[in-house]
Amino acid sequence: MEKAKRAIPAVCGLLGLVGGCMAAYFVLAFLWTRLIVSPADATGHDTDIVFALSIIAGIITGSLALLYSAPRYWNSHHSTLHRHVR
Repeated sequence: MEKAKRAIPAVCGLLGLVGGCMAAYFVLAFLWTRLIVSPADATGHDTDIVFALSIIAGIITGSLALLYSAPRYWNSHHSTLHRHVR
């Protein structure tokens, strides 16, 4: 039970990181080529900027997922399973 209390928020944080990076990449890539530069004029520097912003958005999303899932599993007053084992 103790491993699950640490593993579940870590998995939520990791999935938030990956999901946030992927979602931000597709949204930023679409907006970047529609609002900032035309698709024909996009360079490698533009790709680097989109990747960097996507990673930052993924870190923020992963941190928020970890922040919101951790109190549920790490605080003992929220545990509902096996209260007698504590």
